[in-house]
Amino acid sequence: MGTLTVLSGGFRLTKDWNPSAIEKTIASKEHITVSGTVYKREEKTNVQALYIKEAQIVCQKQILKESKLLVYIKPNLSRKQVKIGNQVAIEGTVSFFESARNPGNFDQEFYYRSQGIHALIWAEEIEVVSAETKMMKEKLTEIKNCWKHKLIQIMGEYYGNSTSAILLGEKNGLDETMKESFRKNGIGHILAISGLHMSFIGMGLYKIQRRFGFPFFICGGSAVLLLLFYTVMTGAGISSRRALLMFGIRMGAEITGRNYDIATSLSLTAAVLAITSPLSVMDASFQLSFGAIAGLVLLTPILEESWMRREEKENEHKQKIVQKCRVKLKQGICASMAVNLFLTAPLMYFYFEIPTYSLLLNVLVIPLMPFFMAAGLTGSVLLLFAESAGEKVLFICKGILWFYDRICSLAERLPGNRIVTGRPQKVYIVLYYSVILGICIWFYCKNEQGKSSSTDTCKRQRRRRALAASAGVLGAAFGFLSICICSYRICTGIEMTVLDVGQGDGIFIRGPEGKCYLIDGGSSDVSSVGKYRIEPYLLSRAADTLDYVFLSHGDEDHVNGIEELLANQALGIRIKNLVLPPKSAWDERIEETADIAVQNQTRIVLMGEGDSLKEEEMTITCMYPETRYSGETGNAASMVLDISYGKFQCLLTGDIEAHSEAELLKKGLQGKYDVLKVAHHGSKGSSQEAFLEEIRPTIALISAGIDNRYGHPHEETVRRLKKYGCKVYSTQDNGAITIKSDGKSMQLNGYILKKE
Repeated sequence: MGTLTVLSGGFRLTKDWNPSAIEKTIASKEHITVSGTVYKREEKTNVQALYIKEAQIVCQKQILKESKLLVYIKPNLSRKQVKIGNQVAIEGTVSFFESARNPGNFDQEFYYRSQGIHALIWAEEIEVVSAETKMMKEKLTEIKNCWKHKLIQIMGEYYGNSTSAILLGEKNGLDETMKESFRKNGIGHILAISGLHMSFIGMGLYKIQRRFGFPFFICGGSAVLLLLFYTVMTGAGISSRRALLMFGIRMGAEITGRNYDIATSLSLTAAVLAITSPLSVMDASFQLSFGAIAGLVLLTPILEESWMRREEKENEHKQKIVQKCRVKLKQGICASMAVNLFLTAPLMYFYFEIPTYSLLLNVLVIPLMPFFMAAGLTGSVLLLFAESAGEKVLFICKGILWFYDRICSLAERLPGNRIVTGRPQKVYIVLYYSVILGICIWFYCKNEQGKSSSTDTCKRQRRRRALAASAGVLGAAFGFLSICICSYRICTGIEMTVLDVGQGDGIFIRGPEGKCYLIDGGSSDVSSVGKYRIEPYLLSRAADTLDYVFLSHGDEDHVNGIEELLANQALGIRIKNLVLPPKSAWDERIEETADIAVQNQTRIVLMGEGDSLKEEEMTITCMYPETRYSGETGNAASMVLDISYGKFQCLLTGDIEAHSEAELLKKGLQGKYDVLKVAHHGSKGSSQEAFLEEIRPTIALISAGIDNRYGHPHEETVRRLKKYGCKVYSTQDNGAITIKSDGKSMQLNGYILKKE
């Protein structure tokens, strides 16, 4: 491919902030001694998590200071309960949080860095140096843990953990299927402590006290104090802090006799949180929490003005019950639509999809939440005095959760239950909100001009403006969705990405017509690789369906992620065809995978030497093994694929080594390849000189895990590749590696920059 050009300067550094003292000085897995004060503790599934502040670290006679650290303690380490406020001395090994290695993956490093935490310590020994305790925080933590335990005891694991997630913000133990189902259907917000919870508790206490005639100061102050305790107990997440601050401002207005302006309150609260925790502004919780309120403030009046008659709102107190219910329903739909429209961009950016029926589901879900909260809180209190009565009240919570489960299951069976959009480019997000804000400014400025007039003509003009503004907002949302989807699905040329799956293989290809292919998908060192690495990447690239998934052979590090995808198609990625090598090359694991595919309505296709698939000018040809293969199964029988598109040539070699490479050469493999996916993660036995002499690849791509136990890629293999003129790129150094080609030239980009 004489005109081939390689743009290797596309590697980008995803983090632009300076490393902390511990990151600059100490290596991962190094043994250290830490002392500091516990400011928070959490009970997780297999460990207890301690959050340490004012930490002093001793390592190799060096003394370092860190503002915060996270410590994991295994259950068998110490029977003594460490309490909040205790000063502790800990010996253990240090590890650092992972940054995202593929587009769309969760960035653990950023998540903890936004909280000021830069490292994790796995404790081997722990000693309480000072038993001084922060009584309030410790007591609140004990109450939360006892409360959760009691809910589980009374309601069972499934409903008890779900109820504690909603009431206490305690998601450890929450059923993963429920969590994913709620999120995919757009009602996942009910599992987080939010303004809905805070308003119910705070305003409930405030109104009860006002009914008894207590003064404003007592009512507002006690309500704020209660919410402060509740916020601390539930973990003080971004959404709960936002709700607490806004409620405090509202109570301040009530006490001083001033008007409460929600827009001013929202802006002030955002400024406070941004100043105290700057990185949190980039977090999904921040954007979704503040975006929901902004949508209610800006868009709800426009939608109500365009859909509801002014008389319906102004004379609500004079209407009959049926009429009031109809008005409330319309208002609920307008509010839900406003929130959904305003949150379209962050939902697409963080989750890559839009739940089609979330508007309807939220109209059903949100009105029941006050009843859930009331039953949950009342039932929990009754458990202290009359357990049987508390259990009966908590049965209401189980009924509501059962209803939520059923409507989510129904929505998942409906056609088009979600739109996979991919992650939008930031320029599209800026344009979308520019249009939305422009429409809002026009609408409110025009309404302000005619505010003093109440003639029928002015009312009709306001209604027409509202209709025009509503149409503009809906049009902007539709255009935004369409542009984002088309930007991924309208293709020019082909795109191939070697995913960073740790110690394993996973290669995604999008063909010239937009069809999607996955070659292998597994890992031996990354847990749930399909769920946490492969699927998020695919969704971020708007790949909701895989037309063909190829399995080169049955080893764990090539197949376990594919099995996850096959089993989770109802909520995840649809797989049309699973392409397997000839049956003569199957082992037991391939048979098991084939069974999973059949059970989940995925068609099985067999592919042997000489078989091919074609999409426009792109051809995928199987080079090995032959249909009547008689050799060993496993690595030696790996499916080898030749991918050609115009002058672009790529060879994917699975896990073959010297013997299989020799067999390929005997069968006539020849010709220069632009890209070689190096076999068996760059092991010593792969990419022998005779093989490289024949194919002369320009670029060699290696998929291997960081610090893997096999020592892949082997130094000898890398030297051989470079000897034959290859430019070598690995997922260890560069994360996901993407190659784009128009059939004449190609561009190569790594997701992250190699850290020297």
